[in-house]
Amino acid sequence: MSEGTFNIAEAAKAQKEYCKASGLPHFASSNGACWNCNKNIYQEHPSRNNPSITSGISVEKAKSQLVTGCPHCNRSYCD
Repeated sequence: MSEGTFNIAEAAKAQKEYCKASGLPHFASSNGACWNCNKNIYQEHPSRNNPSITSGISVEKAKSQLVTGCPHCNRSYCD
């Protein structure tokens, strides 16, 4: 199960600020929607095969790590 706080607006803002402060490119969409699977990367979603396993980018992760792809479909945003 994923840990952290899930909030789309807060996580999107946190990722934008993290990229700006770190001088890194901002790959994630501004609203968090994945163009490949249409799920929001900043929402927690259960695995299809095992509902006790979830994916998603928490506010805490968005504040501290560069988002380079979708945690749900694993599509890269930087190739």
